[in-house]
Amino acid sequence: MKKGFTLIELLVVVLIIGILSAIALPQYQKAVDKARVATILPLMRRWADALALYKLEHGTYAGVDNEQLVNGELDVSWPSDWYCYNTLECENDLWYCFPNEELTGYVYCDSKWKSDDKNFSIMITQPDDSNNPAGKLLCLDWDKTGRCKFLTNKAVSGFEGWYEF
Repeated sequence: MKKGFTLIELLVVVLIIGILSAIALPQYQKAVDKARVATILPLMRRWADALALYKLEHGTYAGVDNEQLVNGELDVSWPSDWYCYNTLECENDLWYCFPNEELTGYVYCDSKWKSDDKNFSIMITQPDDSNNPAGKLLCLDWDKTGRCKFLTNKAVSGFEGWYEF
């Protein structure tokens, strides 16, 4: 008598493995995305704090041409492994960031990885920001793909596609 597995037994095993991987893959992607977000948050917070401190000292965020940033008046800089177009716009393999956009003191970073074409942005706003939810750490789901809802399910009322961490 020969010992071995029947075709039905093999199909059942393959089906079970398929079901388990379908459950595990989204959770894995969520963990990877949260880790990527966690890598950028300390830098974003340093920029937001430096801009807030500058405003406390000078009464306004950096000037129209951002000379204050160019002259190094803010006590923060980009890591050496980032490529910078100017003092404000810098990027690495995962993020494209710019602080003080529209002179509101907020810090904004776009995700650059395109593993599934579901990109999103992270934003830290200042407490006096009148154009955005003030004093918040936000995830912006511009193309409404659900990535931010996947990362944090706390929707910001009045702002479609915006989620708070």
